[in-house]
Amino acid sequence: MEKNSKWYLTGICLIGVVIGIVFVGVLTSTVHWAGSTKFCGEFCHSMDVVYASYKAGQHYKTGSGVTAGCSDCHNKNHSNKEIGPFDYVAMLMDKAQAGTVSLLGQIQGTMSTPEKQIAMRKELAERVHEHMKAQNFSTCRGCHDVERMHNPKKPFVAKLHAGFGPKAEKPADCLMCHKKAGHDYDAGDKAFAEAQKTAAK
Repeated sequence: MEKNSKWYLTGICLIGVVIGIVFVGVLTSTVHWAGSTKFCGEFCHSMDVVYASYKAGQHYKTGSGVTAGCSDCHNKNHSNKEIGPFDYVAMLMDKAQAGTVSLLGQIQGTMSTPEKQIAMRKELAERVHEHMKAQNFSTCRGCHDVERMHNPKKPFVAKLHAGFGPKAEKPADCLMCHKKAGHDYDAGDKAFAEAQKTAAK
C-alpha cells in the first residue's frame, strides 16, 4: 500500500482516533480513581487522620443517604453537574495542585505519621479554607443550591441562606457556620486512636 494512497491515510487517521479514544478513556478512569474517596482515604497515607475525621463528619453519613466525597469538596468543578472542557482542565489543575501537597508531604516526611498530620492540621485547614473562599465556595454550590432551599418544617433555614446565592454581592463563607460539614476532628481523632489500639492488639 502506497503511503500517499487514500487507504493508507484513512488507516492512519483511524489508528489516531482509536489511540485518542483509549488515551481519553485511560485518563478519565485514572482521574476518577485518583479522585475517589477510597483512594484519598486508604491509598494516600498522608490523609489517614483526615480520612478518619471525614468519616465522622456530616457529609459522610447523611439523612438522605447522599454523601459528598473528597473531590466533591476539594476539587474545583468536580461537584458541578455539567462542565465543559475548560472546566475539566481547571479541575485537573486543581487536583494536581492538591495531590502535589500530599505527595510532597509524604516524600519529605512532614505528613508521614498521624502525629505529624495533626501538627500540620491548622496550617493545611487554613490553606484549604482560603482556597475555597477564593473560589467563592463553588464546590459547595455544586451540590447545594441555596436559592432553592425549602423545608416546611424548618423555614428559617431558607431565610438564613437568603442572599448567599452565586450572584450575591457579598460572598458566602460556608465553613463559618458549617464547621463539621466535611470533617469532625474531635470525633475523628478519637475513632482513629481507637482503631490504632484495636490494630495493635
